[in-house]
Amino acid sequence: MASSSGGSESHAQLRYIDAGANLLDSMYQGTYHGKPRHEPDLDIVLHRAHDKGVDKIISLAGTVDESKELMELIASLDAKAEGEGVQVFGTVGVHPTRCAEVFAEKVSSSDGEDESWTPKTEQQQAEIIQRLTKLATEGKESGNAVAIGEFGLDYARLQFCPKDIQQLGLRAQLQVACETKLPLYMHNRESGDDLYAILSECKDRLSDERGNIRGIVHSFDERIDVARQFLSLGLYIGINGCSLKTADNIEVVKQIPLERLILETDCPWCDVRPSHASFEHVQTTYPTKKEKQYSRELGEEFCVKNRTEPCHVAQIAEVVAGVQGVDVKEVVEVCCRNVFDLFGDLEKKG
Repeated sequence: MASSSGGSESHAQLRYIDAGANLLDSMYQGTYHGKPRHEPDLDIVLHRAHDKGVDKIISLAGTVDESKELMELIASLDAKAEGEGVQVFGTVGVHPTRCAEVFAEKVSSSDGEDESWTPKTEQQQAEIIQRLTKLATEGKESGNAVAIGEFGLDYARLQFCPKDIQQLGLRAQLQVACETKLPLYMHNRESGDDLYAILSECKDRLSDERGNIRGIVHSFDERIDVARQFLSLGLYIGINGCSLKTADNIEVVKQIPLERLILETDCPWCDVRPSHASFEHVQTTYPTKKEKQYSRELGEEFCVKNRTEPCHVAQIAEVVAGVQGVDVKEVVEVCCRNVFDLFGDLEKKG
């Protein structure tokens, strides 16, 4: 598999969890921005992950159909693995930027020049919720579905879905979380105040016996005061390369208690690049090839340039360790405990 340099030798004994991946992404099927570049290589990516110390992965879904597809992928991987290699778990939910296509319908103005979104009927929404609940319940029973999500709010990309439809989708999925008693896997982009307000409003329904909302705000990249709002609800904060781009990002991560952090990659996105403020802390690197030059044969030795994989979670651990001034081993062990506290033992039940 791909060779690595830097800190990988000293960290060879560490066992990681990538608590946020996107294994359904077309890049792992060799397609980039709609253009085919190489053969599918998800099997190589997962083999490399396990070879480099990743024991478990939580993969995310963005629509109802994707949730079903993800549960099917996980079942297929389990059947092929026969108990060996990395274990993959998943979420069931609708991403905020996808809420319009799921919870609403596009309507045109009388002159046909403008278009807008209008919520689907209550009956249609009830059917969507019922379908999500069924997928989540069946997934929970098998041990494959460990959270509702990825859902939340995204005000940075309102061109895909307006605020009112995002909030409608958020509230609908909070209902699914209440019914299934699965943790929340939250998305937040430039929407922290509204997301906090809605979660606070639902806190009594969502809280566990400790009075905490079981969930994670993943790919966190906002201010420390926003992080503290979410922490006050009992939520964990998920950190990946997009959380570590700037000096301001680094200052935020420095102030979040390690006991409330969870490591993720959000792969194939959110790579840690040499231009990022966090790069100075990275010890583990992998040789790469551009996607046009990559092939399955080269995949045994190379990653794809700027395509993140679960194995890159080691880099996130190294950055957090460097920023907080602690050992990488402590970061990995504490963050893995956090994952188990939130998602349970992450063991298959079938």
